[in-house]
Amino acid sequence: MNVLIDGLPTAVEIDGTEYTLNTDYRTCLQIMTAFEDPELTGFEKQTVMLQLLYPIVPPDARRASELAVKFLNCGQESTGNDSGDEDSTRYYSWSQDARYIMAAIEQAYHIDLFSADLHWWRFSYMFLDLPEECFFSRLIYLRKQKAKGKLTKEEKEWYYSMREVVDLPEIYTTEEQATINNFMAQLGQ
Repeated sequence: MNVLIDGLPTAVEIDGTEYTLNTDYRTCLQIMTAFEDPELTGFEKQTVMLQLLYPIVPPDARRASELAVKFLNCGQESTGNDSGDEDSTRYYSWSQDARYIMAAIEQAYHIDLFSADLHWWRFSYMFLDLPEECFFSRLIYLRKQKAKGKLTKEEKEWYYSMREVVDLPEIYTTEEQATINNFMAQLGQ
C-alpha cells in the first residue's frame, strides 16, 4: 500500500467482509495506553483494542487482532521478534509524555490536537518526524543516551535537574509490587 497514491485506510477485509476502523488518533492512543497498563492481561488488552478499533468487532478475533496490530503499526507487519535482536528499551510513554507529545506536534505542525480530526497514521507520521529542537525530541535523545551510559557532563547536569521528567518509572502489576514490597520488608529485618 502506498499512502501517497492509495490514501489512508479506513477499513479492513476479513473473510470477504469489509469492517470499518475507528481511525481517529485519540482512539488509537487509548489502545496504546491500554497496552502500557500492567494491570491488564494480554487478553484484556486485545479486547480493548478490538472494541475500540472496530465499531463492529469481526467474528474472527485472531485475524481482526492481526489486522488491528498492522493498522496500529501504520501498515507494517508485526515481526513478533522477541529474540532480543531489536532494542526493546522504552523511550517514551503515551501516558507520561502526553503533554510533551501534544506540545511538540502543535509546535512543529501548528495543529491544535484538541480540535484536530486526524487519522492515526497521519498522527503517527508526524510523531515519528518531530524536529530535533523540540523538547520531546531532546527528551527522547537524553533517555537514549542515558540508557547507553553515554551522557556528557552537560547532559548529566540536565538529567539530574529534570530527573522526574526524564525517568520512565518501572511499571509493576499489583502482584509484582506486593512481591517487591515483601522482599524489601524481609531485607529490613
